[in-house]
Parts: sequence; structure tokens; C-alpha cells
Amino acid sequence: MDTKVTCDKVVDGLMPTEKIARIQTADGKIEDVAVSAKSISGNKLLASEIGRHEGKVLVELPRESNSGRWRIWVKESLVGA
Repeated sequence: MDTKVTCDKVVDGLMPTEKIARIQTADGKIEDVAVSAKSISGNKLLASEIGRHEGKVLVELPRESNSGRWRIWVKESLVGA
């Protein structure tokens, strides 16, 4: 299911069609992911919800993050349709 994840920060990428989204994980770590600008709306990143557990949501990012992760746990408060 598609969902939107609120990003801490969104900045321009290396190309005009790219953005860098900075997302805080449920355990407080930061993940940066370079995505198509079309995947960003304001400060929200379009991602896929995989599951929920105890106030956290597992999301699959549209591209691999800088740390090599495709899926991350985020706080439920950062996720919305």
C-alpha cells in the first residue's frame, strides 16, 4: 500500500530531476535516500507500507538509502496517506 512519509529535510540532488530525502527512523537514526523529484510532495516521500507493529511502520523506500537499506521502521506519526 502506498503511503507518504514525512521527511526531516528535502534538498536538491545531483540532477534537476533528483531530490535527497532525509528520514528519521523509529530508533532515531537518519537515512538519506536519493529519489526522483516526482516521489516528493512538499516534505513527504511516497513509499510503500509493509507492516505495522507497536506504533511503528515498516516502509519500503523507492530507492536504496545511503546506508544500503531498502526498508526502514519509522514512527507511526510520520506516516499518512
